[in-house]
Amino acid sequence: MGIVTFYEIVDVTTTSLGIPLALAGFGLTFWQAHGAKRAAEQARDAAESTRERLIRSSLIALIHQLIKTEEELDRAVHEGEVRMAISWTNTWKWQASQAKGLLKAANSEEQKILRGLQTSIVASGEAKNVLISNPGDLVADTANVRTSIVKVTGELSSLAASLGFQIGD
Repeated sequence: MGIVTFYEIVDVTTTSLGIPLALAGFGLTFWQAHGAKRAAEQARDAAESTRERLIRSSLIALIHQLIKTEEELDRAVHEGEVRMAISWTNTWKWQASQAKGLLKAANSEEQKILRGLQTSIVASGEAKNVLISNPGDLVADTANVRTSIVKVTGELSSLAASLGFQIGD
């Protein structure tokens, strides 16, 4: 047996430590990947929760606007203001379409409200067309739209109360 050279020591050391170090590196990489996956899942969950809260908050604000629009349309009809009635039916149509989109984005199962919104949107368009082209009796010309609005705002009021409790979730 001769003298052990530096290169032989390095060779033996790298041969004997290479596999354990590679395994330790693989374990560290796996642990970091698992942590990154968990962080990504938490970020996704937080983003989804934020999205749901924004939808709820937007719906609550929009529901209040829809109820105010109903009041203003009723006032315009009561006062015989055709131009204001046209304006408020247009406003209702736009706001109801937004509410419908938000309910769909929330994957809401509120089919009765969605159908009511759609009915009121169509009725708003029809009332507006009648009021623009051939206005007659304002009360009669807006009867269908006002009836459909009353039905949907009743449902929306209870939805607003329910959503209000969910905001903190």
